[in-house]
Amino acid sequence: MDVGQVGFHNPKMVRTIRLEKRINEIVNRLNRTKVERKPDLKAEREAVNAGERAERKQQLREKKRREDLDRLEKERQAELRSYKNLMIADKMTSNKDIAATNKSLQELEDDFM
Repeated sequence: MDVGQVGFHNPKMVRTIRLEKRINEIVNRLNRTKVERKPDLKAEREAVNAGERAERKQQLREKKRREDLDRLEKERQAELRSYKNLMIADKMTSNKDIAATNKSLQELEDDFM
């Protein structure tokens, strides 16, 4: 079988048409417009592969950026939910501090609200 030749599974189902006379005018017109080109398949394949690699890299960068943003958001949410900021030593008062100020418990409760 020649390169580019069409093969059929069942040769009995092939229909062939016999032409009585060849029309050279049409054949000549077709031959004038016929363009045969030999493409550089290796260069085309490299160009396609380079484009796919660039797209894959872009997707990986985008995915990494989204993961970093998600991680930072989770850390921020965890910081908001933690009690670390509530227990600051400067804002705490002990019973000894209250006794030292000579204020009664009732006065402190009134100052609270």
